[in-house]
Amino acid sequence: MAENITYSAAIRKVMQDNGGFAPLKLLYEKIWNYKDKSQIHGLTPDKTIQERVQRDRQFTNIGLGVYAISDFLENLEVKKQVFEETENIVVREHAVIQGMLLEIGNYRKFDTYTNDKKWIFENKTLGGLATLEKIPEFTYPNIIKDSVSFVDVAWFNLRGFPHRIYEVEHSTDFRDAFVKFKELEYFTTEFYCVAEESRRDKFEKEVSKSAFDTIKERTKFLTYQEVRTTHENAIANLKSIF
Repeated sequence: MAENITYSAAIRKVMQDNGGFAPLKLLYEKIWNYKDKSQIHGLTPDKTIQERVQRDRQFTNIGLGVYAISDFLENLEVKKQVFEETENIVVREHAVIQGMLLEIGNYRKFDTYTNDKKWIFENKTLGGLATLEKIPEFTYPNIIKDSVSFVDVAWFNLRGFPHRIYEVEHSTDFRDAFVKFKELEYFTTEFYCVAEESRRDKFEKEVSKSAFDTIKERTKFLTYQEVRTTHENAIANLKSIF
């Protein structure tokens, strides 16, 4: 049975387990590893968790619905500096877009996954932003192991099925992304290729090939700027709510 400790103490433990920070959605799910839910009365637990991370000075907001243990901020900054010194600009840009997609997915109450767990977005590892460490077993193991587990970002619904798959395509020809999407063509999954606006024509040319006819209508092109704008709007909305 979980301990009957304070919300703040339980939140801190979840964050420690997750590398010093956690998105709200992960806190909602993992806090019961440390608190006895049967003893909770009054306000909904989610609202209480939100109130604690916003008002308790031992926690600091570091992203869209993401909070860190204030004492850990220097450690997170060091990880960011090491990442930026060792990775090229393409990888860093890739990580930024993936990080935003993970935060947006969490904000919209989906479970989120990424293959690039060690990459850094605004001091946060992508693995720490994702609420899932591995892909849910929603289909044949070989499809998950050989294809879906390598996607850039995935959002899963409450039943554990893939709602959206995102592939960030900085310079590749999109075909590897389409092959991954094809593996899920019999699910009601939405597919997105994310790239600079200048690559839209290339996307349209490749997705129009007959090999991808069965997924063409639900495979969309999304620009980096659209992702950034959506992320900014979500932060503004969150601030207006709280």
